[in-house]
Amino acid sequence: MNKLLKTAYKKIWVPVLGRFISILIPLLEGKTPEKRPTYDIDGEKN
Repeated sequence: MNKLLKTAYKKIWVPVLGRFISILIPLLEGKTPEKRPTYDIDGEKN
């Protein structure tokens, strides 16, 4: 069960919530971010 929740968090929750928050960044900060978010929470992708 723990493995299932961890996988769901990494594969579903982080990308979905991250994309939603990245839409709000220009509204909150007043400018677009310089680099795009990677959604890589473990540092597995280089």
